[in-house]
This record gives sequence, structure tokens and C-alpha cells, in this order.
Amino acid sequence: MLHVVGDKFVTFSNENPGVMTVSNLEKLLEKNAVHRPHALIVGQGVSLERLGLLEERIQRSAARSLVTIQEARIRDRCPGKYTHKHFNYNTIITTPYKDEAADLYRCHLVLDDDCAEMSDHVTGHHLQGVVFFEASRQMLLAATERFWLEQIGRPYYFVLNEYNITYHTFGFPLPTDITMKVLAERGDTRQSGSVFLDIKVEFFQVGVPITECVIKYAAFDKALLSAREGLLSRMALVKHSPSLSPINEVDA
Repeated sequence: MLHVVGDKFVTFSNENPGVMTVSNLEKLLEKNAVHRPHALIVGQGVSLERLGLLEERIQRSAARSLVTIQEARIRDRCPGKYTHKHFNYNTIITTPYKDEAADLYRCHLVLDDDCAEMSDHVTGHHLQGVVFFEASRQMLLAATERFWLEQIGRPYYFVLNEYNITYHTFGFPLPTDITMKVLAERGDTRQSGSVFLDIKVEFFQVGVPITECVIKYAAFDKALLSAREGLLSRMALVKHSPSLSPINEVDA
């Protein structure tokens, strides 16, 4: 078994047996230097596009009968409509599904070397703390959109009220499982169709919990919250600069 990671995790690759960057694997295939069977776990940092190129290179190489892709979770990257991302490389989770038996929602971490969280200060060894923050945020967005809001059929805004993260140990560019458990679903006292949830999102590698997030948030009808947001922004501006006169759109 060989773990294939993105090029930004070169330090992790160099210091650990059984791990190789995608670029180094491609070079070996080009040189016909693969002489024994390898079952590939295509992991963190490898984009869907790079996976496609790797598959093409394997098929063209003399080692095509020796190299198989055993796992590539990036194939199930969550659609951007659920994670609220315009660029696919910035979605870093797979599509959440509901585990009825465990009363949990599950997905997996699928980092792309080009994602925003990997754009700066990457050690090349462990995963940055901001990765877990963003992945947990995407998990709550995607699970709520898919299992609470999709059937309603109108756009919602999300408001984060409280976010507490505990890092238990380092996370590395290995297969990472994510769970989301609903701790409480608070009632909508105004009957506005809003959703109020308290959740716990946990990250696991080889069954060991590495990070957990306890989050309180709400999803509001977009039309209702937009009006409220606009009012609050104008109030904030007036407080900051009392001498300013309100400008209407018709005056612009």
C-alpha cells in the first residue's frame, strides 16, 4: 500500500516510508522505475484533476498491471452548492451522508493543494489548524443544506453564534473521517422557518480523535436576514460617523 499526497506535503513524504508525493510517483512511472505491485491510497493534497492525469500516466506506463488505485476520496468531493464555494478546489470535504444507526452525519476530508487553507504557511508535515476550522464549517453548511433546507427550496443565510475548537493531537495528510452530531435543535419561536442547531464535529485518523468543534449556529431565510443585515450595517455606519447623511440608491 502506498499513500500518495500532494506536493505541498513533501516533508511528510520524505520522512515516512509508504508515502510519496504525486509528482515523485509520476516521475517513477515516466522512468519505468516501478517494479513491484502498489495499491494506491490517493490522499490529502491531490486534486481531482491531478488524479485524472495520474490515472492516464499509469495506463501509459509499463507498470500499469502493477499499480492500482485502491482509494481516492476526492472523487466524492461535495458540490459547491452545499459548501457555499465557487471554486471546486476550495471544497475540502466529501458529500455528507446520514448514518442512521449511529445518529450521526459523516464525510471525509479531501484537501486540494490549491485550496485557500493551503495557500500559505504549510509546514509540509502536519495539517494546519485552520484546515479543521474550515472543514467543520463546510460540514455544518453542507449537512444543514442537504438534510434540513434543500426540501424547503429557498435560499438561507447562516449565522455562527459560538465556535469552540479543541485540538487533541497533530493531524497528518492521511485519510481523515469527519462526524457531525446534533446536540440540540432549538425551536424557532418566531415560526419564520429558521433552523437553530448546536452540534459537535469531530475529526478522526485511524480511529483516533484528533480535533473536535462544538458549534452553535442558525440558518435564516435569506430575504429576512438581508433586510436585518442592511439595517444593522446602516446603524453601524451612523454610529461610526454621525455626521454622515444616509444615501439612498436613487440618489447615487
